[in-house]
Amino acid sequence: MMGRIPGIRHLFGLRGPRSLEILAGYFGVREDRIISIRQVHGDSIRVIDASSDEGTVEAAGQDGDAVVTNDPGVVLTVRTADCLPILIWDAEKNAVGAIHAGWRGSLKAVASKAVSSLQAAFGSRPRDLRVGIGPAAGPCCYEVDRPVLELLRERFDFWRDVVREKGNGKGMLDLPGLNVRQLVGAGVSPDRIEAADACTVCHSERFYSFRRDGTASGGMLSGIMILDENASV
Repeated sequence: MMGRIPGIRHLFGLRGPRSLEILAGYFGVREDRIISIRQVHGDSIRVIDASSDEGTVEAAGQDGDAVVTNDPGVVLTVRTADCLPILIWDAEKNAVGAIHAGWRGSLKAVASKAVSSLQAAFGSRPRDLRVGIGPAAGPCCYEVDRPVLELLRERFDFWRDVVREKGNGKGMLDLPGLNVRQLVGAGVSPDRIEAADACTVCHSERFYSFRRDGTASGGMLSGIMILDENASV
């Protein structure tokens, strides 16, 4: 998915080992250059600005569900097991972002807010952004109940396009589709958004799934980094 991108290194995680040592080796950085935020299923965006000496330290370990940066050699990561890992990059402004979007964060439009943060922090233009959406629970398996359906109806006029109602107050949510619609609404071109056609619940041999396996599922790390030609591990 997405192939090689000049100036950027990225990955979407699979089932298996996910140590910082392995991740650091893939990205070619020290472990202290890998940023993990404390995901809380919200819409807070952490910004790491290359012009701030303390930005990286302040962002690591803080509550949030998305992080953006223009700092080369910093790996932004999110951990998922049914929720969406979304990676964004802007070749014009040399900025990237990583987003964790479950149904709670998606109802709060965390992906489109990350686009706004890239605009505000680094001058990114939505039309210049490219977006990759990794494996997550698909519309075949992502059942939501009445309270979630009611919120979808209240907040999105296109909600019928991303929900298949089952009756009894339940429905199957197309979580990737919901986020694509939000990203397009934020100004990202549809032809610059790629989504993996892979359900984490269906494919136990490839992916962890909280809905399938519960708390024993673990999580998959996805990450993105602006390459720093002057950096060394």
